[in-house]
Amino acid sequence: MIRRLRTEGNRKRMGRLAALTAAATIATSALAAVPAAADDPVEFPVSFAVTGSTVVKKTGSAMKLGPGKLDGALIVTETSLGIRGDLSLPTSKADISLVAGLFRIKATVKVVPVGQVTGTLKNGDLNTHAQANMEISDIWAGPIVPIFPLPTVPSSCKTVSPINLDLSAKNVDVFTDPKITVTGSYTIPSFKDCFIADLALGALVSGPGNTISLDLVSNQN
Repeated sequence: MIRRLRTEGNRKRMGRLAALTAAATIATSALAAVPAAADDPVEFPVSFAVTGSTVVKKTGSAMKLGPGKLDGALIVTETSLGIRGDLSLPTSKADISLVAGLFRIKATVKVVPVGQVTGTLKNGDLNTHAQANMEISDIWAGPIVPIFPLPTVPSSCKTVSPINLDLSAKNVDVFTDPKITVTGSYTIPSFKDCFIADLALGALVSGPGNTISLDLVSNQN
């Protein structure tokens, strides 16, 4: 039975490798076949499962992200290889501990992308750009245990402007790497329409130097 499971696992891995190798070959052939005067890119569909985390600099609190997904395409032109896609992430739970844990804040956080993720791959370096609003709801605060609700309206309490997310990874092979980890830092703008929580969120969350790491795992098994 164990031998059968190992055999099936090997077949799946070999099948995925064959598919990715074929895609790489097609992409390389497409690059070679594009005429010098051609402007039309060639696209190959891709899909990734997305998980990760982010850390807010002001409080040092970490928040898990995902599991979500990135569905899009590799874009091949005569001289470049790019990527575009639609990113979707579920809501996350933030737990902020202050004054050595004597005061805590809990909230529901949703990262809402604005437009598509775009990126370029050159010399093995992947650089991506995305914009997203951060929405906050279901805020609770209190000493040791957050028991006092702070009123917010879902989809109303959010950053005054989209967050710019510029993430990158080095030595990337999008065709064969089982996992691609992109990282970066970003600034969280001020918040609006959060009632009495506006100032608190601004003081505790808004600002530069926040970090984010996302793992992209191909769904094309």
